[in-house]
Amino acid sequence: LNGMKDLLPQRLIPVVLDQAYLDEEKPVNQISKEERKRLVEVLKGLSVSITGTRPLSEAIVTAGGVSIKEIEPKTLRSKLWQGLYFAGEVIDIDGYTGGYNLQAAFSTGYAAGTAAAYQ
Repeated sequence: LNGMKDLLPQRLIPVVLDQAYLDEEKPVNQISKEERKRLVEVLKGLSVSITGTRPLSEAIVTAGGVSIKEIEPKTLRSKLWQGLYFAGEVIDIDGYTGGYNLQAAFSTGYAAGTAAAYQ
């Protein structure tokens, strides 16, 4: 189903669709109410066993967010919406974990909060 690409990791999609007895090639706008119910039940009951860990280089969990091209760097104010400020992981910046993401969240939070307070 083409609508699953934004919801699940690519390798998990065929497994979920198989468990829900859904055709992988069927367009999402053509699934029936009963098929949607089966899909929801499979997703709600999905059990995943952890078998190991990945290397630290793959430890970035979040990605994406508001493009830095749409944000003023010093104030973190939106270039598109007056009075809107961004901070933390809502901004499209990625970095290694281990405290750096927390530092980015604290720093951008302080900068955005200060700028918003003195607007």
